[in-house]
Amino acid sequence: MHSMLNRKTLLAASLAVCFTTSAFAKDLSISMYADVTGFDPHDTTDTLSYSVQTGIFQRLFEFDNQMKVIPVLATDYTSNETATEFTLNLRQGVTFQDGTPFNAEAVKINLERLANPANHLKRNSLFSMIQSVEVTAPYQVKITLNKPFGAMINTLAHPSAVMHSPASLKAYPNEADLSVHPVGTGPFKFVEWQQGKDVKLVKYDNYWQKGWPKVDAITFYPTPEDSTQVAKLKSGAVQAVYPLPSDLVETVKSDPKLDIQRDAGIYLYYIAFNTQIKEFKDVRVRQAINYAIDRNLWLKVGFAGLGSPSTSPLPQNVQFYQKQAEPDYSYNIAKAKALLKEAGYPDGFEVEMWSSNKTDRIRTGQFIKQQLGLIGIRVKQVPMDAGSLTQRLWSTPKAEDAKVQMYYGAWSTSTGDADWALRPLFATESWIPKAYNVSYYSNKAVDADITAALQTADMTKRKAAYDDAQKLLWADAPVAFLGSPDNLVGKTRDLSGVFMLADGTLLFNQAQFK
Repeated sequence: MHSMLNRKTLLAASLAVCFTTSAFAKDLSISMYADVTGFDPHDTTDTLSYSVQTGIFQRLFEFDNQMKVIPVLATDYTSNETATEFTLNLRQGVTFQDGTPFNAEAVKINLERLANPANHLKRNSLFSMIQSVEVTAPYQVKITLNKPFGAMINTLAHPSAVMHSPASLKAYPNEADLSVHPVGTGPFKFVEWQQGKDVKLVKYDNYWQKGWPKVDAITFYPTPEDSTQVAKLKSGAVQAVYPLPSDLVETVKSDPKLDIQRDAGIYLYYIAFNTQIKEFKDVRVRQAINYAIDRNLWLKVGFAGLGSPSTSPLPQNVQFYQKQAEPDYSYNIAKAKALLKEAGYPDGFEVEMWSSNKTDRIRTGQFIKQQLGLIGIRVKQVPMDAGSLTQRLWSTPKAEDAKVQMYYGAWSTSTGDADWALRPLFATESWIPKAYNVSYYSNKAVDADITAALQTADMTKRKAAYDDAQKLLWADAPVAFLGSPDNLVGKTRDLSGVFMLADGTLLFNQAQFK
């Protein structure tokens, strides 16, 4: 049997959660770059909506600021050797905001809802391996999977795996209704959502973590214009800006009333190469591009130099990350040119690069174009709005019909585990439209490693498989691995407890004013 969380660790985590300092309550206003898309995390795919939802809902396990899994509504778990059965003990004395008790029955209802494809929930694929959920005691459930899945506990910590009140699921069977009537076990209750204007939450008085929350109400304001966000912060109209655009870092730094909360991120920025086209079938071309980009300069141009360049296919805060020494993709134009020449492209070639039309993507995309120009690769930048990009990139039914040549994007490992960093981007089974392998990359050895790591709950065995996968992918370079920018929140100096998790989710449940 494997148990990740021993009693001592659990006690320490619980104490850390319950430790409070005296502060006076107050209302908190937060500016964010866009509006939420709804309030059912089971049917949500964007990090910004998850951020607001975390005030209302909780999960069985969640992440701390180092992306380590901590128990929340569960207290501990055990699993069998083959990672097909997980038994969870649950926290007692917790109620949903409508007074419904939280117990094993509530967990069963929520997990079965997520795992049932007939519900057409956007996050079903993350939980499709759940075969059954059995109530074994009032506060204990046994989850049985239809295949071995060693990353199960990390997946239960994914922002979508929340517990809805069973009463609200019953009252609002229609997804559209449920999405505007959220009821969870979190510290804040939903009040209203005026689309495009604001989202209001208020303190839940019977919240189970004694002494929290420290603020009475929170209002979120969608503010797409960067400079307007910072103007609101400077004038005191809001006390936090999520996330702080990197080109406004200096403006915030220069104001003595303001402060920047900076935390490491796990968004991996990368350039995918369509390995089905002639040029990118050659590993030397793919490696050449990895040598041709100055990652530190890329961070400066796009993110005020705040972040870390890639040293592995996994970002540093992801479980099982292993720094790669060979090849050493430090900036080396001569090496890049030599590899291109060897591959038969002494004068380079022309290629299109797709990306979203967000300001930072266009700016860093121009930098990449300039860098690759130095080795003769002539890049045509093609920025698109989210709708067009989704349609053209992720909806192509067959690899041979794919029009993409290079794609510049980012990926968040929102389970904190190597599985969700590697499988969706690099496994053969993940070719578009099934998942996000936009490189149409296929390597039997990498597939075998990814599979082996899921066949067991033994951490040593999982680590060995992921060590090998990282090594293979780094050398094979199905993408240009760029780096992970830091997560920045602009805030007033007297505000603490508001920060971004490595996956880009905003946490504010322990917000307080000094």
